[in-house]
Amino acid sequence: MKKRAIVYWLIPAAPKRELFRELIRILAKQFDAPRFEPHLTIIAAPEDRESPREILRAIKASPIRLKIRDISFSTKFTESLFVRFTTGKAFEKLAADLARATGSRAKPPAQPHVSLLYKDLPATSKKQLASAIKLPFRELVFDSIKAVRCTAPTKTSADVESWRVLAAKNLNC
Repeated sequence: MKKRAIVYWLIPAAPKRELFRELIRILAKQFDAPRFEPHLTIIAAPEDRESPREILRAIKASPIRLKIRDISFSTKFTESLFVRFTTGKAFEKLAADLARATGSRAKPPAQPHVSLLYKDLPATSKKQLASAIKLPFRELVFDSIKAVRCTAPTKTSADVESWRVLAAKNLNC
């Protein structure tokens, strides 16, 4: 059974955000998959907590820089093809602060990542895609956070299309 949750995303800074948007657009068109905003999910929280706008207002953080580990894939719909990152103290602190502020017991992702494609494909196809994509940088700066209402778990294009941004915060302040 699906339920609703509020997820908190880190959003890549421009101009690399635009590169990710274009990659997602191209892959979505090629594989008839949903388009979505490039993001790294920090944490999910129940929908009935304090206002996401108030939670983001209370969070203190600067832009976060994460190193790219690799491009990988899995059988999970929302991890069909993704760029995986190594974490750091700033990311871990932000995740802990958001968990505390939202009252969530959820842990931050073991594999922080920015997805490039949501599509059930054969493993051989995903492996070929992962090896073909070469990013022209080794790290990525994330300069904003968004709170998004979504269906959990997200397993279809319709689920992705139902996502709604509830609040956003720039981390450059």
